[in-house]
Amino acid sequence: MRISFLGKGGSGKTTTAAAFIQYLASQYEHVLAIDADMNVHLQKALNIKGQAIPIGDNFQGISQYLNQNRNLDTTIIGSTPPNNQSQFVRPTKSDQLIQRYSLQSGNISLLTVGTYQTEDIGSTCYHGKLGSLEAIMHHLLDTKTDWVVADTTAGVDNLGTSLFFSYDLNVFIVEPTIKSVNVFKEFLEFSHAHDLNTMCIINKYEDDDKQFIENNIDSKYIIGTIPVSQYIKKIEQGDESQMAEYLKQNKIVFEKIVEVAGTINRNWQVYQANLNQMHTKISKVWYNDYYNQNLLTQIDPNFDYRVEVKKYQN
Repeated sequence: MRISFLGKGGSGKTTTAAAFIQYLASQYEHVLAIDADMNVHLQKALNIKGQAIPIGDNFQGISQYLNQNRNLDTTIIGSTPPNNQSQFVRPTKSDQLIQRYSLQSGNISLLTVGTYQTEDIGSTCYHGKLGSLEAIMHHLLDTKTDWVVADTTAGVDNLGTSLFFSYDLNVFIVEPTIKSVNVFKEFLEFSHAHDLNTMCIINKYEDDDKQFIENNIDSKYIIGTIPVSQYIKKIEQGDESQMAEYLKQNKIVFEKIVEVAGTINRNWQVYQANLNQMHTKISKVWYNDYYNQNLLTQIDPNFDYRVEVKKYQN
């Protein structure tokens, strides 16, 4: 089960994602956490020590690992679809790629996309960094009993890559303000157009916000509310022990996310069709001319995700 946390900057997205990850870690055997925000705050929020290896700066090594058994004569990009010869990723602590690129603490494995480096300024956009995550997600054989949780870029930046359909549930963190509600509605409109599962959590909620929320967001899209918390300021001041209290305070909301996720069943055929369609589009619009190659040959019509998932389950 793949869950993304989205929201405009300052909404409390990372803190909420971190608390939910810790909640899952207290209930389940393993959680694959992903920091896909250029601000790179999830590691600190999870209180995981160590030096992260930014997967965004290691696309070549990751793509070579995933495609080591394939006979490709074209350039690999983030949306390159897998085939039966691909190396796949399992969301477990023992998976080779997870071990190589993640920081592990207890039963949490953290992958970090990374942020801008000095050499990136003026020449690279964050979408380029996300190519490594695209490749991993499209080679990830997770099932409904696995947990993959991503703290994504602020706003709706996911829409610029093939990651937009990669998650089973999008959880938008919404503040009780016009600006935050409008950002959510923009994403919700896109979500409807592409059959995505999107809901929201109202953060920094106070009793006098009730009417505003009722007037602006249909209740069917609201997982729950998180009140203005005395613990947040202390967490942001560096008192990491307060995260446990914040988690306790909002346990009901996190349980509800799990409940909602449990109603969702991924359709691997639709996922594969979306990936092939996206890869075709960006190859025709950009990459075929850029590399002077036909990247459409990377699509294998005989590949079926369901066959590989079955192997994983067995």
